[in-house]
Amino acid sequence: MPMIVMALPILPGKKETWLEMINQINSEPMRSEFFGSREAVGVHERTYIQESPHGDFAIITMEGDDPVAAFATIMANSPPEFAAFAKDVHGLDMSEPPSLPRLVVDTKA
Repeated sequence: MPMIVMALPILPGKKETWLEMINQINSEPMRSEFFGSREAVGVHERTYIQESPHGDFAIITMEGDDPVAAFATIMANSPPEFAAFAKDVHGLDMSEPPSLPRLVVDTKA
């Protein structure tokens, strides 16, 4: 099944804000809305935190029939509060989706 992976920086001083949002996403009522938005576009999302001496990153995977189109739909339809969060914590302008990573090694290809 197709998958995309993204690494988004968690900007300096924003880790606690990010963790608070993750706690909200994993709790009702936000859980149902967030998970439902991914189901509606046909993707299974997994989010990881990668902590490093060079800063922390949110690692996001989206797996589904067309994860690129699903990601574009999610970006276009995110609530304004979530878009403001993404800008504050990741520096991500959700009105202009980031370029997606390019696969460079695949040991099963």
